[in-house]
Amino acid sequence: MNTPHHPRYRWFVLASLVLITTAGAMSMIAPAPFVGLVSEDLGISLGAAVATTMMTVMLTTSIVAFLSGFVIDRVGFPIVWVFGCAMQIVAALAIGPLSHSTSGLVIGRILTGIGMGPINAVIATVCAQWFRPRERSYVAAAQGVSMWLGISIGLLWTPHWFAVFGDWHRALTMSAIPPAVGLVLALAILVGPKPPVSTVAETVEHRAATAADMKRSLATRAIWVLFVMALFEAWFQQAYNDMAPGFYAVDPPVGLGLGPVGAGQALTWAGYASIVGTILAPFVVDRLFKGNPKLPLMIACTVSAVFTMGMHVITKDSGAALILLPCAMLLFSSIVNPTIYGYIANHYPSTVSGRLGGTATSLAGFGSFLGLAVGSAALALTGYYTVSMNVLAAVILISGIASLLIKEPGLRAPGAAGPVPVAAEAAETTVPVTSS
Repeated sequence: MNTPHHPRYRWFVLASLVLITTAGAMSMIAPAPFVGLVSEDLGISLGAAVATTMMTVMLTTSIVAFLSGFVIDRVGFPIVWVFGCAMQIVAALAIGPLSHSTSGLVIGRILTGIGMGPINAVIATVCAQWFRPRERSYVAAAQGVSMWLGISIGLLWTPHWFAVFGDWHRALTMSAIPPAVGLVLALAILVGPKPPVSTVAETVEHRAATAADMKRSLATRAIWVLFVMALFEAWFQQAYNDMAPGFYAVDPPVGLGLGPVGAGQALTWAGYASIVGTILAPFVVDRLFKGNPKLPLMIACTVSAVFTMGMHVITKDSGAALILLPCAMLLFSSIVNPTIYGYIANHYPSTVSGRLGGTATSLAGFGSFLGLAVGSAALALTGYYTVSMNVLAAVILISGIASLLIKEPGLRAPGAAGPVPVAAEAAETTVPVTSS
């Protein structure tokens, strides 16, 4: 099988991936700063406001991401991108009038999740179609960075428009602008050059071979380990996002008593640490450990769990530890996610990368939902963050232990060194491109 030539156009694809993912994360996080206003205006509890604005979109995203994986393998990711961006625009424009009632807000957030799911599910396919094996982990890391950038920008974006309009309903409609930019990029890729590796099943024979690839991929131990890790890593990240601001802000003995502003100032750096960890992941795994993820993931998850337990002993007067502790938690845990998708892109047939990546993304979304639900329930039942911290440490440690079970599947993506890829890879069409 000929090794495909990878054109310079792939860097435009990467830039589009970053911007579209950032826009999606901004849409996802848009109402988070307004939870208090949502609770007050709609006459519901804070817990109900969180469930309405965040848990709804997470659950919907996980379901749609799973289904999108099958669509991506059938029609390609540009069409899925177009649909996702368009749906996010519709959701943002509709949520203004819909959000005057709880049921309307739920509908609006479901629409947001329908748009977000396809955006999250494409990463393994983008890596397999457009990038060389040695580049794929870095591309997966770029998507992880984009998620954190989107969340960080999103937490500033809607409050800015709230300051302009004085109305959180109208502020949410301005979330249509970022995915509108993403839609332009998605349409450009849809009509632009074809990828050097085609993963779309275009014939009956190819679809049958793809089904065989999927069956063989699911028969490997590694993919199930990666699925488990995706779920628990996302659980950890979301539970942290749910727990840390409240724990830092509320008064003792429940929390540290820093107040909302102090909590935000202390925890902002953890987001930057997560971005650094995501960027470092491919360097650590691919270069320092020669592509073997077991030991670095185990170390990263164990260290993150240890620092999580350190949350039990800090106080309002712990000084730099208030910043460094959450930074360490997220710096190490953020190595997991890009490693999962890079491994899928490098070790599994590109013909089923959409389904495998979509399934991992779906499980990550479900893990986020569980993290938010379990953490909120533990806080409601006990009145303290102690149980939430213990659960947080346990789930990331489980992810690290699971990584030791990863075993080379022997099913390589096109262009990677090693065994010849399975059934559909032999039937796969490569598009010769002269520029490199």
